[in-house]
Formats: sequence, C-alpha cells, structure tokens
Amino acid sequence: MDQERKTDPQERDALLREILDDTGRAVGKPPQRPVVSHAAEESPVVSHAAPEKKIVSHAAEESSVVSHAAPELEPSPYPQDTDLPEPDWEIGSTQAFQTNTGGKHAAPVKTYSAAETAQLYEDLDGISQQEVTAVPKKKKTKKKKRKKSSVFSALIITFVVLVVSVLISALAMTFGRDVLGINNDTKTRIVNIPTGANTSEISEILKEEGIINHPKLFVFFAGRSDKDGNFTAGEHELRPDMAYETIFEELASPAMNEAGTVKIAFPEGITLREAADMLESTGVCDADDFIDFFNKDARYGYAYEAYLPSFVNEKFYAMEGYLFPDTYIFYEDMDVDLVCQKILENFNSKITPEYYERMQELDITLDQMLTLASMIQAEAGTVEQMSKISSVFWNRLNNPTEYPKLQSDPTTNYVEDVIKPNIKNADPKIFNTYDTYESNGLPPGAICNPGLDAIRAALYPADTDYYYFYSNLATRETYFSRTYEEHEAVMNRIQQTKPIVENGSKTTTTQVVFGVGTSLNTEPVTDEYGNPIEIEESMAAEEESGNEEE
Repeated sequence: MDQERKTDPQERDALLREILDDTGRAVGKPPQRPVVSHAAEESPVVSHAAPEKKIVSHAAEESSVVSHAAPELEPSPYPQDTDLPEPDWEIGSTQAFQTNTGGKHAAPVKTYSAAETAQLYEDLDGISQQEVTAVPKKKKTKKKKRKKSSVFSALIITFVVLVVSVLISALAMTFGRDVLGINNDTKTRIVNIPTGANTSEISEILKEEGIINHPKLFVFFAGRSDKDGNFTAGEHELRPDMAYETIFEELASPAMNEAGTVKIAFPEGITLREAADMLESTGVCDADDFIDFFNKDARYGYAYEAYLPSFVNEKFYAMEGYLFPDTYIFYEDMDVDLVCQKILENFNSKITPEYYERMQELDITLDQMLTLASMIQAEAGTVEQMSKISSVFWNRLNNPTEYPKLQSDPTTNYVEDVIKPNIKNADPKIFNTYDTYESNGLPPGAICNPGLDAIRAALYPADTDYYYFYSNLATRETYFSRTYEEHEAVMNRIQQTKPIVENGSKTTTTQVVFGVGTSLNTEPVTDEYGNPIEIEESMAAEEESGNEEE
C-alpha cells in the first residue's frame, strides 16, 4: 500500500474524492467537491497557507466553471526510490475539502480528522491491493487439487473393488471345492456315526476323518436338504472327493449292517504274515494283497505317519509292529484299503502324545520303540515280567561297549520262521541284521506286533541292574541275573527242554528263552520279583511237578 502512495498520489486523491462524493450522496447530502482554481499559469499551483490553516485553493483563471480536465503533470521532483511527501490537507487539526459548485454556491465544507483520513487511505489501498490479487490463479489451483483428489479417489475405489473381488473369488473357490467334493484324495474311509449324533456333531466327525473341511458350511447345506435329520448311525464308506449331496445320501442310507461281517481277534505278538493268513482264511481279503498294501501304500494322514522312518530298505516288512493287536470287525470281500485303514486308525489312536513325548525323552524313534516292544512281547511270559525284561534290554543298550549284543532268541526265531520262508531271494545280510546274536543293538525292525503293555514297558522300564534273564514260556517263569556266572549256573542246572505228556498221547517241549552276555560280577539269582532263589530247590520243584504230571 505504501508503494502505491509513493508512485501515484494524484490518481489516489482523485479516487478518494469520488468515494467521498459517493458517500455524501448516499446519506442525502450534497456532494463535496474540492475547489479547483485554475490559475493563469500553464500548470496548476498548489498554495500552502500558514501552518495554522492550510487550505488548498483551486481558482479559475477566466471562468468560475469547474473544469474536470486533468491538468498536465510536471515530472515529480522526488526520486522514484524515495518516499513522496504526504499531501498537506490539514487545516489546524483537521483536513478540509472544498468544492466549487459553479462559482455560485459553495458546498458546505466537511472536515475529517487525521485518523479518518489515514483510514480512508488504508481502505483505498486495500481496494487497490484486492484488485492486484491474482484471483484466476487461485481458481486454477483449486481445479488442480480437485483433479488430483478425483484421481486418488478413483484409485482407492479401484483397489477396494479388486481386493473385494479377490476375497470373494478365494472364498468361492475354497467353499466351492468343499461343497462339490473337488479333492485329489480319493481314498475311501469308514466313518462311524454314533447313535443319537446330531448334524453338527456329525460334521465335526467328518472333518476329523478328513472328509470335509468346513463343518459349519456342511451344517448349512444339510439344513436345506431333505436328508437332514435322517442320517443313520453306524459305519459308512465316505471319500473326501464326494460332494455334500452325495455324502447326505450316503449318511441317510442304511449303514453297513452286520450281515456278512467277520470278527477277527489279533492276539499280542502276532506277526503280519499270521494276520494276513487270518484275513484270507475268513474271506475278508487276499493275504498277499494285504501284505503288499499294508507295507507300501497304507497312508491316511494319521499322526503316526510323521514319525515313520524315511529309510526302510533293511527292514523285511516295513510296517511290522504297526498292526495293533485287538478285535476287529471286517466284511467279507472287503476292499484291502479299508481293511488297512481300520487297523492303522486303531493303531494311531493308541499311540498318544504322552508316548511321543516319552520317546523324545529316551531319544528313540517310534520305529525303535516298537522294535524293542516287540522283543519284550516275544520274551515275556506275563505282563508283570515286561518292565524287568525291558530293563535288561535298556541296561545293555546303555552299555554297548560291555554288552554290544542283545542276544534275544525271538529275533533268531523271526529270521527262521518269517523271513526265510517268505523272502524271494535269500539275503544273508538281512538275516544277520535281524539276528541279535549276530548284530549289535536293536534289529532293523519289529519282530511281531506288540500290545499296549509291551509298549508301555519299552517306554517305562523298571530300575534294575539286571543284564540277564531266563524265561520258560511254557511255565511262564522268568529268572533274572546280574552276572554271567549266575546266569550260566541257572542254565547248567535247569533243563532247557523236557517232554510233557498231554491227553496221554501228545507230547510237546517247553521253549526256553534267555539273554546272554559277559560280566565279572557275581550276584544271587532272583525270580521275576527280584527275590533270591535256590537253584537246587527250583530244580527239585520242577522235577516233582513233572513226576506228578506223568
């Protein structure tokens, strides 16, 4: 604003006079015009009165008529880069503007204080400044901002639409695959539906069995079908690649009834070869088909499968030890896949997380645990003996330098009774690895299928210092020794075999099983309960018992 007063004061004064005239007219007063005096000289002269009264007098040289023509301006005596002096309007303490109205009637003089005059200048400068403001530039900036905002909003909307579309597509694919049964797993599973189970409970069972993945979705669709509430209890054959509608129909159909069922009880210590022969003799499935499928293809996603050994070339039967001894109900001419599934599902349920934790504590694998348990199962005459027999094997395994071989007779029997008769090409190497009289430590695999008692004995052995035991499976007697001398004394005095007459004609022999090693200590021989026994008395008691039987 100061710059404008410096550079063009006359234009500013003229504009100020017009504003004052307009203001006077607006309030109904006659306009006040400054008295213009046209002197005879060619240029206007500004007269400065005494300091007490400064009146600007503009007189007309020849006429009293007011002339509004702009007088010629002389060049400013002040440099452009210095401040121009303020016009001297002050008369005493006020400023006066006089207007000559035709030379006849002078308009009343309106006086303004210095503050009012300064305010007028400021207002005038403000108007001028507003005129200088580049309004178009502001409008252009707003347009640019609006354009940027529109583009950004469009990008956000596009991104949100894409994300929502992807999520909807993913959910549709996931749920659609489950509803339509789009699955690479085509293995049939036998699912047992308990009596009184509702749809929600059935859906959870199906999820656990790997038939479906979304129980709530199953319940939703089941509720909108005509099969809901008509599902039958019992065993049903289902597959993961079945659509929901097919599952509804199967569950609503009669369960696999007991007609044509076969009940088989596999005893503890049975071998896979013996179990296969039982399945074939009862019409369930072919023995060779069972052996082949059980050892090579029986995989159902059960928890134990994560603990299977990756290298099984040295094993004769890869899955020997995994057939849990129990009573099973099969069906005549049953699919061998379903037979294996029934057996392995039972095995998987018996090996609890507690057992896996204990294996980790003992630093042994699932396969090693089953191998040791199978030896305990084959050696023990009673359940009570198992933990002590386990302690003998563990004591030897923990002292491999002094006791490198376990020397268990049932391992030798397995080679002779199972491996040699069923192997296609004789392999002395595999014969020796299974025979613990020939190889060190545990054999490469189980020699039978142990029960739960033998499994627990392998995981929780008794705390003893025994390294030898003698077991008579016919009489179910077991004697434990701490040294080889004790053990040898027992073997020298007790008959290892003797004839027993049954029904007056049939004769059999008792089987003696024992562990053998070397030691320099001498300790008394004990029975299965750790009590010292007299060898002479034991032999006499056995002879007396034999005489009574004869």
